[in-house]
Amino acid sequence: MQERAKQSFLSKSVIVLIGALLMGFLWRVRGTHGWGSSWGLLNAGIVFIIFITAAIGERKKMNLAWTSLTALSFMITVPAWGTLLGQITGVLNLDDGFAYISPWSGVFMMLCLGFGLASIFGVLLGRGFSDKQWKFYHVIILVAVFFAVYYISMATVSHWILNLVQPESAKVFVDDLRKVGIEGSAYEVFMKHFDNDSWAKKFTEEALGRTSFAGRNYFQEIMTISSAVSAIAVLLTTRFIIKDKRAATTGFVTCSAFAVAITVADLFFYFGDGGYHMLQGNPFPDTFAPWSLWEYFTGFIAGGIITAFLVNLKPKGDCQEIAFQKIPAKVSDVLTFLLGFVGMIGVSVVRPVIERFDESKSTYMIVAIIIAVVVAALIIALLAKKYGITLQKISYQKFCTAALPCFVFYIFVAYMFIGSVEYMNFFSLNMLHNVLMMVSFGIIMAWSASQIYKINK
Repeated sequence: MQERAKQSFLSKSVIVLIGALLMGFLWRVRGTHGWGSSWGLLNAGIVFIIFITAAIGERKKMNLAWTSLTALSFMITVPAWGTLLGQITGVLNLDDGFAYISPWSGVFMMLCLGFGLASIFGVLLGRGFSDKQWKFYHVIILVAVFFAVYYISMATVSHWILNLVQPESAKVFVDDLRKVGIEGSAYEVFMKHFDNDSWAKKFTEEALGRTSFAGRNYFQEIMTISSAVSAIAVLLTTRFIIKDKRAATTGFVTCSAFAVAITVADLFFYFGDGGYHMLQGNPFPDTFAPWSLWEYFTGFIAGGIITAFLVNLKPKGDCQEIAFQKIPAKVSDVLTFLLGFVGMIGVSVVRPVIERFDESKSTYMIVAIIIAVVVAALIIALLAKKYGITLQKISYQKFCTAALPCFVFYIFVAYMFIGSVEYMNFFSLNMLHNVLMMVSFGIIMAWSASQIYKINK
């Protein structure tokens, strides 16, 4: 492993800047007209871990399969947030009017949203920097704890917390229920349609001719609070049951980083929606898209905080990973190949193309997907032949150093030039978020070139 203690303050600062730019780049890509909420998180997780390995150094515990597993964990904890972003203005913007709330309740909801977003991902990222040997059942325990606490919280404490922080949410939901003749409290109706936010959106369609913002909002807020409670349970489980202090600390920093980032970046919605009670007007020029800037700066702030924490970690004993060694070698190789090459590379190449043409259903879409599948298959075949199906013929840091600019280049091309016309960002280069994407791309590629030169000289 690279001796981080010998890195200068300037060197560390550059790495932190690249981490911020990269996660901002990746978070914007997974957003509006992007890779999709959960699939985009898979892509962001993969590329960010590749960057961390390339920048900070190789660890025996962070290999091809564990990179993919860690990124996959990013997908399973993602909450919904469609109704939450404008709440810091102190307004619930309803279908048939609005309701005033405390702006601080909106801040609270955004903090919960960010804190619950990446708990297992953060812990597994920290696992790679600890000196504790993990087994597969440790990951299973974390996933089980997350979902068990999540559903228990949805049935119990989350309603109490929401009523304490933002009682207006339940009131406007009940108002919509009464308009269509549904009796019962917000809690009673929620439990009757437990974890079914699609019902919450559509229960007023036939009677009122519209979906219910109030119903959707109540369900999403309960789920958001439950995700934050589950994140706390995951961190405590890591610390006191799995007993990996470094993984738990990294998980806490990751959760806190996204809590701060997603809330601070929400200021774009505060000003874009007109400030307090939406009465001050939008001060931004037309080149500022609040949603897209919120996406970019959520990633930028979170990526910078997480990278700063990791780059300043004191090196700890690096132990050999044993989880995949406990199963037969041939089975382990197949799993590593499927998780690493197919899951990490194949999906990252093909999925963006599918998402970019999702609404067109054209012949062009079919051709593009076929080309993407063929390209992915060729890349996988060439890498497996040259470096082995578990990358046993090359150091993982060297692989990640070479892979990072390839991923970033492909993502940038797909973001700018692939997809239906309305999805191609090449046609809106004047927008600030696209300027930021181009600047990020250029700096990341330049830094990657310097790293390739350094590691190969």
